[in-house]
Amino acid sequence: MSEVIQKETMLSFIDGEINSNADSVAIRAINVRGKEALENTPFPTRKDEEWRFIDLNTIKKNSFTAVSEANAVDVGDISNHYLPEALNTRLVFVNGIYNEELSSISDLPNHVIVGNMSEYGDHDAVKEHLGTITNYEDDAFAPFNDAAFEDAAFIYLPEETSVEAPIHILNVFTDADKAFYATPRLLFVGEMYSKATIIEEHIGLANNLYLNVPVTEFRLFAGAHVHHARIQRDSKSAAHVSRPIAMIDRNAEYHSYTICLGAKLFRNDPRVIQNAAEVDFTVDGLVLIDGDQIADTHSIMDHRFPHGKSHQLHKVVVNDNAHSIFNGKIFVAKDAQKIDSFQENRNLLLSENGKVNTKPQLEIFADDVLCSHGATIGHLNDEEVFYLHSRGLTEQKSRELLVYAFALESVESMEVESVEKLLLEEVIKYTTRD
Repeated sequence: MSEVIQKETMLSFIDGEINSNADSVAIRAINVRGKEALENTPFPTRKDEEWRFIDLNTIKKNSFTAVSEANAVDVGDISNHYLPEALNTRLVFVNGIYNEELSSISDLPNHVIVGNMSEYGDHDAVKEHLGTITNYEDDAFAPFNDAAFEDAAFIYLPEETSVEAPIHILNVFTDADKAFYATPRLLFVGEMYSKATIIEEHIGLANNLYLNVPVTEFRLFAGAHVHHARIQRDSKSAAHVSRPIAMIDRNAEYHSYTICLGAKLFRNDPRVIQNAAEVDFTVDGLVLIDGDQIADTHSIMDHRFPHGKSHQLHKVVVNDNAHSIFNGKIFVAKDAQKIDSFQENRNLLLSENGKVNTKPQLEIFADDVLCSHGATIGHLNDEEVFYLHSRGLTEQKSRELLVYAFALESVESMEVESVEKLLLEEVIKYTTRD
């Protein structure tokens, strides 16, 4: 008699039942949808094309419990992580749970909503847009977030509203006795001609193991303009699997910049969907990894209508035994003429044991487009090192300066001064480590 092999699902690595305590009817409906999807969605393996380069043992060999069962340490004083430009436009989530005491939202224009989604479950924008664009087919992680989240950041900008101060979504994760999972969520709805800068941070306060599965949804209507910086500084023992997605309408601009510094395993699947003609969007990234870190980015720039402009520059620095994977897809539908799309993946290897797998990809079904893609993998240029060395720098300082210069272009894209300064400090810390 043949043995029936049971496929592993996301639930195979969860200790106990997934129970959301959300008060919102809209959130509970998404919770139910997520649980139903999880029961029939197998956990990915190397046999799956989208996962064939990545080692998922950080998740598979562990069991994760709800934060309420993990005996998590109190958050303590985290004021050093506040942005001076966003002192009163800040939402704080501790291990995925909203913390009202640490949040401050007093400096916002009238009618702008920035708060915990549980308080706005009856808002029309929540009912209409929550969970409507997270179309990650056959994915175990987006429905896991659906099933488990109970608190979420909700940002709503009415028509022709501009928020001058950056809105800071600060997700922090504390030490705990047990490995736990967290499911941060963000829904941003920008009505016509609204404008905002969003800084989304994920920070591990200790070096413990946890599973961070965030989902961010951006819905931009005609003429809306958003600058979205995502900074990942999770614990280097943690796993971070994120699902950021944006849908943008005519004349809208969405510019996303993801900075990966932490986590033992980082998987990021950004997607931008063109929902009307004449849009402009960016999906840039900077990855700085060392030790045994894994960073895997699978992006989709989805052009469905004519006259779209998109840009992706994904820069990676790999040291020690770290491993970077990149698969960026430019998709252009049949009737999406006059698309101008650029994609490039640049990789800098600092060690002999580091590894890079890269696959820029075009799927173009229109004939009047200007699309380009490319990838480079290389070591530091010996002639450049020698030149700097000959000008009085030590060889080590010469190498540090070249790595700094390689990363600088991505950091300079930040529109918030304190964020740019923070990232420059992180780059220096990376280049000068022992």
